[in-house]
Amino acid sequence: MTAPLDIVDIHAHLWPPAWRPGGRYEKPAGAFSPEIHRKIITPQALVDELEQSGVSLAVVTATVESLFGMEGIVPLKAVREANDWLATLSHAHPTLTGFAVVDAFAGEEAAREAERAIVELGLTGLVIDSSRDGKFITDPSARPTLDVAARHKVPVFVHPVAHPNAEALIKGAGNLGNSLGRGLMNGVAFLSVIQSPILDELPDLHLVFATLGLGAIVQAARGGIYGRAERAAGRRPNIYFDTMGHDPDIVRTLTGFFGAERVLAGTDWPILAALDRDEFQESLAQAGLNEREARLVAGGNARRLLGLRHDQAAAAE
Repeated sequence: MTAPLDIVDIHAHLWPPAWRPGGRYEKPAGAFSPEIHRKIITPQALVDELEQSGVSLAVVTATVESLFGMEGIVPLKAVREANDWLATLSHAHPTLTGFAVVDAFAGEEAAREAERAIVELGLTGLVIDSSRDGKFITDPSARPTLDVAARHKVPVFVHPVAHPNAEALIKGAGNLGNSLGRGLMNGVAFLSVIQSPILDELPDLHLVFATLGLGAIVQAARGGIYGRAERAAGRRPNIYFDTMGHDPDIVRTLTGFFGAERVLAGTDWPILAALDRDEFQESLAQAGLNEREARLVAGGNARRLLGLRHDQAAAAE
């Protein structure tokens, strides 16, 4: 390649100040190691790691599950406070940008907060949980939030959540069992979408799923909008998956199934380290991507998604 990759990490996490030690909603480290806990409450740690690794930009999210737990009412005031902080990230740190967090299953209340976060705060995307209280994202309660995202053409990161029977999964396979359960929940959310009419009804809805949910493609490949004939014809809906690292075999699977235009660089930082530019470039080559495809996966696709809202605003002027 003639020039270094422009890498955009679509999948990084930080906790807002109010959730840090001494804050109003202080959270314990939980299952996090002391080092991961230190990183997730320290924006400068992410900024420093991006600079050292050669990553241009990271999209930061703080999910409903991580901030408010798996059950119970999500207080709107606290959600608004989190989004107010996320909106300041790019001003304080030019290599960071934030996606607004909303409880998509809160109906019209969630939609109003999504609208505020996009229009008033200028955030260029949303992060929602795959599932909550037994509902997945095609549930009618989530539709108002998805309508807002489609109207403003902003991407929606559908984040994995813990499986309801996570304790049994952890007992059986440790942390990997927990991750598999989270992947199952993300994969079911993906399958719920492709079996519904929502993508036809909302052509400007751009959904991003995590590679933890990749197992769902076995089912998706059996027919419907991701059947073999549809893939061969190049018919790809507005669904994206992030790489969650740089394993060339995973990248090859993702790009082979979804196409290079539908795969985004991501890590789940601080669970995984920032992408090293040289290593990532080598992994993309090992995955069989040509230079154009590699640049799309590294940052081109993310830049396009992040710019859709601004393109729409410019066209309206």
